[in-house]
Amino acid sequence: MAALSALVSQCGRLFRGLLAGPAATSWARPPDRGFREVVEIQEGKTTIIKGRITDTPRESPNPPNPSGQCPICRWNLKHKYGYEDVLLLSQFIRPHGGMLPRKITGLCQEEHRKIEECVKMAHRAGLLPNHRPLLPEGVVPKKKPQLNR
Repeated sequence: MAALSALVSQCGRLFRGLLAGPAATSWARPPDRGFREVVEIQEGKTTIIKGRITDTPRESPNPPNPSGQCPICRWNLKHKYGYEDVLLLSQFIRPHGGMLPRKITGLCQEEHRKIEECVKMAHRAGLLPNHRPLLPEGVVPKKKPQLNR
């Protein structure tokens, strides 16, 4: 019974915080994680590696081409990526492996088409194993035939 009353009081506090607005709640904006600097200290045969939090820069970095119409053009990445750049491509795909629409990504038509082709090539090469569509419930995938090689 005590656990139930504690849960109810916590829920009440949560809803009061929501109704009071973001200025009254301390959790409205999550704290910044900050930038970390890797520090390596050697004491005899032991090496200690620490991540020390440093000050975060207040302004964001300025792109080299601010007049570009899409993020790739703005940062001059037009001909500098391929199908093997999985970190770049994963920013433009959904969890099941499909492309996000241009309205969401903000890419121009040319770069959207290039990214789409690179995503297809990365799928075929097996570089995006975590971005596959889920099979319907109860469906067992067919086994791949073993070839005589």
